[in-house]
Formats: sequence, C-alpha cells, structure tokens
Amino acid sequence: MSSTMRRADGSLVEVDHTRPTDAAFGVVFFNGLGSPPEEWAWVREYLPENAACVGYNRPGHGLSSPLPGATLEEQFQIVDELRGHYLEGLPVVLVGHSLGGYLAAAYAESRGGAGLSHVVMVDTTIITDLKAFAGTLPDSWARQHLLLESLWAATGLNVLRPIGAFTESYADEVKISFIEYHALPRTWTTAYREYMAARTYPPVQRLTVPLQVATATKGTNIAKHRASQERMLKLSDRSWHHVYEDATHIGIVAEQTHAKQLAELIVPGSWE
Repeated sequence: MSSTMRRADGSLVEVDHTRPTDAAFGVVFFNGLGSPPEEWAWVREYLPENAACVGYNRPGHGLSSPLPGATLEEQFQIVDELRGHYLEGLPVVLVGHSLGGYLAAAYAESRGGAGLSHVVMVDTTIITDLKAFAGTLPDSWARQHLLLESLWAATGLNVLRPIGAFTESYADEVKISFIEYHALPRTWTTAYREYMAARTYPPVQRLTVPLQVATATKGTNIAKHRASQERMLKLSDRSWHHVYEDATHIGIVAEQTHAKQLAELIVPGSWE
C-alpha cells in the first residue's frame, strides 16, 4: 500500500507498506542512489506472507518532502518514525542496496541493535572506498552522470531513453513507475546531493546484530570488488558472505532469481 506519513513538523514521507495481521517480523528497505522503493518489488514478492514491509523515499525523492542538508541522524529519525508507525512490536530486519546498504548498517550501529533482527547489505557502497575515489576519474564520471540525468529529465528526454538496467527485468507496472520517477529532475539533483554528502559519512565500525553481505560481481573487477565487500564481514561477529557472479549491481535486486535468493537471507534465522 502506497501512502504518505506525516511527520510532527508537517513534512511528508512517501511510504510503500504492508502489514499482515499475523506478521512475525518487519523489514525496512533502504533504496540505492537514484532508485525508488519499487526496486525491491521482486524481493518483496518472494518474502513469506507473515512479513511486514516498509519501503520509503528519502527526503526530496518522490512525494517525500525535501530536507536540505539532512544529517545522518535526521535521516535515522525518519526510520525510527517508520518503525514506530508501521512495525511496532516486531523484530525488524534492515535491508539496503548500494548506498542504502551503508545507511541500513549505519542506522543499526547508531541504535545499538535495539529491536533489530539482522542487517542485509546488498552490493553496498563502501564509504571508505567512496572517500578514496574523491577527485578521481570514476568520481568525476559519477557526478557528471547524475547531473546529465537531471538535464535529460528537465528536457523530457528521460522518458524517451529510460534507463534500461532499471526497467528491463521488472513487471510492466513497475517499469512505468521507474520511468516516471527518473523523469523528475529533482530525483537526480537530490541523488547528486546524496552522493556528495555520502563522501562525508563516517564508516560503520561495529554491529551488535548478525550481518548478511550479498555481492554482485558481474561487470566489475571481480577480485577487487569482492575483496572490498568482504571487509564488511568484520563489522559483526556473526556475518556471512554471498557472492553472485552472474548478477550486476542492479540485477541483484531486479532479476527474479537473485531477488528470491535475497529474500531467503531476509527471513530471520533462515541461515542458521
């Protein structure tokens, strides 16, 4: 169910939520950079019927009110409110893709694991790597890409050239939602601000809950990318690494086969 949650200050958070009457656990999904909650469509499809789910748009995305210069703690307060409003009384699993993977782990660290089951980091952005890339050619390309997407959206060209990697594997209604989302210039200007802000974020140091790390290596320098992702296993005393050699960074959530495997990692206790 898609709706908006009104905060105490009157601002809105766009939320896609479900909570069955027999819910046994809750899941909060953290989107990747430039992605709406629909990126989790297939993953959510493969979760058991007793899973309560909350996906949301961060400030400035979709119908969520902008929050210029939002600190990490301000971002985390939104997650607190989402949990209290939609997942009260349930153990919660935090699941994040790309930059969302960092945010999921950083939130868990900041809350000391209270009320949490575990964290699933899906092909996560490694903050120390992001900081090291600053000023390099890959960093310049990433920033230019986000700015160009904003320009194309402003001129209406995004509708004519939708980003195939985001749409080719989803059902038609989700494809349409992606195209509409990426056609908004503020999607990309907000993503650009998030990218720049992420370079100032502190690395996650320690988690008190179990951690699942899922890594997609297709189209990457496999050895380098895998080694970078494996560093995340040190965050928790109970951690597992799952490598998907035939999945791309987006395909790991967008393709049904991989989405089904990710769903299995989300169910509490399923790996023990």
